[in-house]
Amino acid sequence: MTPLPVLPRSALGRVRRAAAILVFHTLLIARKSEVAVWRARLVVLIVAGVLVIMAGAPAAGETPRGAEAATRADDAAGDSAGRLVYVTHAQSEDIATFTVGRDGRPRRLGDLVTTGGGTSPASVLFAPDGRTAYVLNRGNNTVAAYRVSSRGELRLLGAAPTGDAFGLAIAPDGSSLFAANQSGTVSAFTVNDDGTPRPAGDPVPTGFPLPQGLAVSPDGRFLYIAHGEPDSPGPREPDVIVRFAIGPNAALKLVGRPVQTNPSGAQIVFTPDGRFAYIATTFDSVVDGFRVGRHGELSPLPGSPYDAALFAEGAVITPDGRHLFVAGSGNGPNPGGLSAYTINNDGTLTEVPGSPFPAGMFPVGVDTTPDGRHLLVSSGNGDPSLLFTFAIATDGRLNQTGPPMSTGGTISMFQSLAVQPNQGPTAVFTLQARPAGHATRFDASAASDPDGHIARFDWDFGDGTTLHDGGPTPAHTYRRPGKFTATVTVTDNENCSTALVFTGTTAHCNGSPRARSSQTITIRP
Repeated sequence: MTPLPVLPRSALGRVRRAAAILVFHTLLIARKSEVAVWRARLVVLIVAGVLVIMAGAPAAGETPRGAEAATRADDAAGDSAGRLVYVTHAQSEDIATFTVGRDGRPRRLGDLVTTGGGTSPASVLFAPDGRTAYVLNRGNNTVAAYRVSSRGELRLLGAAPTGDAFGLAIAPDGSSLFAANQSGTVSAFTVNDDGTPRPAGDPVPTGFPLPQGLAVSPDGRFLYIAHGEPDSPGPREPDVIVRFAIGPNAALKLVGRPVQTNPSGAQIVFTPDGRFAYIATTFDSVVDGFRVGRHGELSPLPGSPYDAALFAEGAVITPDGRHLFVAGSGNGPNPGGLSAYTINNDGTLTEVPGSPFPAGMFPVGVDTTPDGRHLLVSSGNGDPSLLFTFAIATDGRLNQTGPPMSTGGTISMFQSLAVQPNQGPTAVFTLQARPAGHATRFDASAASDPDGHIARFDWDFGDGTTLHDGGPTPAHTYRRPGKFTATVTVTDNENCSTALVFTGTTAHCNGSPRARSSQTITIRP
């Protein structure tokens, strides 16, 4: 067998590596049983060179910041107070509902949603249209679909069996779901018209042990699966990313060669343009960066791997593709934090000044608001767990918006937080054609947005004249007679327009061609 190319590993000290190995053994047990609380209560001390493990109380956390989320209509996308946020709790077996408003601060919405005994809900994500939420239950090995009401209430639609699943991903068009099973397989599902998942055949072997994080490329062509072998530092299976081509009805075909990563790959994220991919690797606390080729192949970026907060696990990229945030869950006296990076034009990462930023003990679930102005973090340690919010500065620095808020449940884990995607606007316009040399008037006042309002109207009058941010009712004078195609493109107040903005596991902006409208106009002499 041809050896895999090896990426350099970060220079961890002997003591830190020994602690990492011992803690990771415990984490693996926690992920597979009801004793998930061990992970949150672990304290590791170094005394005279001896490793000591004891139960410890959770450390106090700091807060996140908020961002300006647009005022929303009270419809299926969420209520007018803000955008919906869900946080899962694996130990208390429930889901907390929040909205995040214009000030970027979360507000509790209703009571906890109980998922049922033995479910241990972990990963949660939204369908791109925001109408369905999917929850991966590690306790009974299922993926459950919930209908999202206009006020954030969840109604169980149904569930389908998975293997011993760890991570969850959805296709950009919402037509299929995928779950990584730690037994060495991936389960694929098609999505019925009512939003429920339907198994697409038997689980497919990945070829390596312990699949963990997974993601779909922004173009929907490939599924990438990271693996982790948190075992002894002696001989071990390589930790790799494998790639599957996604065919009709969620059929999977293994393609290309495995690409080696640093130990224990967790969350995989893509830039919205699909050019670069990053994976948080937990064992060495680094981020591996890759350039994505035309056929989905991965090649390491210069400078990769990049140092990250201790036990890097969760990751998110801002909708504009400019910044990457990685949550490191930490351990004991070494709290986790949020590593922040600027994504350069060539895909390389530059750490943001002040990184890593504190976010309590065991920050793990991360997501941004669709406008990219705020970062939300679930911190799973303690009873109850905490929700942090941060304002994202233009240079990527994080500013906590206030004290953390209790989620009301206990133990949030990998992919435990999801923000509802923004739904794109719809453009329409009328016109009153006038002869050449006279002002033709246009009116796009009837353009609409299902979960916000139209913030910008960009016009192309078809004669070589364009008008950026020209408002809904511009006038334009055609200098000569003829036929012209006039076009308006609208953008909503969370910067969503014609593009679907997808970064690997769910959409930030469910944009579509409906945000652009054209008409042919005849100008008489």
